[in-house]
Amino acid sequence: MSKEKNNIKRGNSSGIDREIAQEEIRALAYQLFCECGCAHGHDVEHWLEAERRVLTRHQGH
Repeated sequence: MSKEKNNIKRGNSSGIDREIAQEEIRALAYQLFCECGCAHGHDVEHWLEAERRVLTRHQGH
């Protein structure tokens, strides 16, 4: 059983990393939305900027 758990953990690590990155992107995109006065119509711009920042930060590690 423990061997099976270890395989699952190793196999899911990139999936978990993606989930964490997606959550960071979502939170940062919302923060950018709020910083811009909650102006609608810039969701793609905010998402792409958040994605760029998070991916750049993760590449540095």
